[in-house]
Amino acid sequence: MATLFTNARIFDGFQKTLIDGLQVLEVDGIIREVSPSPTAPEGTLIIDCGGRTLTPGLIDAHVHVIANSVDLSAGKFWPSFVFTQARYIMEGMLQRGFTTVRDGGGADTGLVQAVEQGFIAGPRLVISGLALSQTGGHGDMRSVLLGPGEKTNNKVGSSIARIADGISEVREAARDELRKGAHFIKVMASGGAASVTDPIENLQYSDEELRAIVEEARAWNTYVMAHAYTPRSIAAVVKAGGRTIEHGNLIDEPTADLMRREGAYLVPTLVASDILTQFADKYGFSTNSMRKISQVRDQGLTGLSIARKAGVRIGFGTDLLGIDLHEYQGEEFTLRAKVEDPADTLMSATSVNAQMMMMDGCIGVIRPNAYADILIVDGDPTTDASVFTKRGENIKLIMKHGKIFKNQL
Repeated sequence: MATLFTNARIFDGFQKTLIDGLQVLEVDGIIREVSPSPTAPEGTLIIDCGGRTLTPGLIDAHVHVIANSVDLSAGKFWPSFVFTQARYIMEGMLQRGFTTVRDGGGADTGLVQAVEQGFIAGPRLVISGLALSQTGGHGDMRSVLLGPGEKTNNKVGSSIARIADGISEVREAARDELRKGAHFIKVMASGGAASVTDPIENLQYSDEELRAIVEEARAWNTYVMAHAYTPRSIAAVVKAGGRTIEHGNLIDEPTADLMRREGAYLVPTLVASDILTQFADKYGFSTNSMRKISQVRDQGLTGLSIARKAGVRIGFGTDLLGIDLHEYQGEEFTLRAKVEDPADTLMSATSVNAQMMMMDGCIGVIRPNAYADILIVDGDPTTDASVFTKRGENIKLIMKHGKIFKNQL
């Protein structure tokens, strides 16, 4: 099977302006040629894009596909119900143009296999397994009240994390998640908004524990992703060798300079706190949770600006929770447009995310030998940040690894 895309203006993942005069040839799921006149095999499907924009499939580097509720406590729903809703969540992501997503806690190898084998028409799924949290950390959402017969040594902290304390336990937990199919390791390194007991400013995990986790990831030739809001927590992770910092809303200039020097990536998730603030009444957040959500929301754009100015490599994520809130995934583009060029955001959601995820050259680009993840859209997303906010309505074609999932041309 082969497909030739003609009459398109191309965003290749790297250049900030669209490229005219080129055609894109896909063969067996791979981009074979990007040239003025590719040599197409006999029987090639020719798609006239009508002057529309052709882009790589989008990448969301921070999702939770099993987060069917804003309450991430473990045991709230039957696993079968959670995973059935995960299918709905993932299929919605693909229809919004996200052909690859990186799950930061909760998704397992079964969901990866279900997508790969075609049982779920969703994006390519890259997973951390369960995130690692210390006792009392952001992933510890266990009740402080024990019922009859309950014990305190339950290590399931939430639907997205497991509890591990001390160097030997974090090594075992990291090895276990990798054994079960995790592509990288996620660690909770600071307080968070969704968790009840820990303040945002809380520093989580010691330097020795963080280094041990990074060592285990590197032994598997992969990396550590860290939930961290504050300068102190960000610096601790980066100094330990962590590769990606999630959120980072409260970052300051010295810490941004440290990230740049060490080559660490930042993944802002502005839409998460923005949307949760809008729907606070509906989901019944406590006063304490709302205070924390507002705290990080109000500093998000400032943190992004500081990181951009310092030259930090910036990815793209959303971190949305709740079955109804995932549809706001594209709003991250318009929020970031308040302080940065839409073309920079688009590069974050394509080639930069690919580099960050150690998938450089495979996804997020329109270049020979990359996976044929291709979108055809109305509008120019390099200048108009609202192109991907329409719930996928103006995406006319969606191709993932050579397979067409939507075609209105």
